[in-house]
Amino acid sequence: MSEGSWPKVGASMGIVAAVLLILGFVLGPSGAPPGFGDSAGEVREFILDNHGKLQTTIALGFATLFAIAWFLGSVFYRLRAAEPSARLSAVALAGGVALIAAALGGLSAEAAAVYHASTLGADSVQALWDLSVFAYLFVFVGFAVLAAATGALGIRAKAVPNAVCFYSVIIAIYSFVVGLVGSFSESGVFSPADGALGLIAFLGIIVWLLAMGATLVREPRAPDLGGRAGS
Repeated sequence: MSEGSWPKVGASMGIVAAVLLILGFVLGPSGAPPGFGDSAGEVREFILDNHGKLQTTIALGFATLFAIAWFLGSVFYRLRAAEPSARLSAVALAGGVALIAAALGGLSAEAAAVYHASTLGADSVQALWDLSVFAYLFVFVGFAVLAAATGALGIRAKAVPNAVCFYSVIIAIYSFVVGLVGSFSESGVFSPADGALGLIAFLGIIVWLLAMGATLVREPRAPDLGGRAGS
């Protein structure tokens, strides 16, 4: 593989991550996940009934984190090239690292609940499951920082196309609001356990990965506009 092909490999990882997330939805449990109002026994029963499907989603999550971590390097490369000093690009990188850390925590807690659902008490299983839910909620924090910095640098220095730039800003705001309100919502559409708005935010992340991945595959480095703008 030529040296010039490697940036496109990294850029394509955004598309790979999006596809893996979609597969996680398709191959995961078909029923609604348990909410905070469900009993420990109901949570444990849900996990036992969907044991194989949950194991599949955990394996896909493992692969997704690999793809996102690689893709994050390509995003930073693109954004860094658009500013004279690493400011907003460093913010985007920090947001991506926070996203990965939160997702790793969620996957770990979910895996512990799934793999020990038949041996641990129902209360312990529920605690692990709820921990995974809140860890996944904090994915929105990291993503909001990543997307907002991408959009801001797009506005200032044309680091990404206008459509991707404005979508990044919109989905960053939406994810932050959903995550913030969801952090104290035990039920309803904002609930991180089974709320519809959180699901829409995850779908928004998938769209962002596809849009950024396609953008970077076409042009891994920001076009030269006659000098990089300050941030």
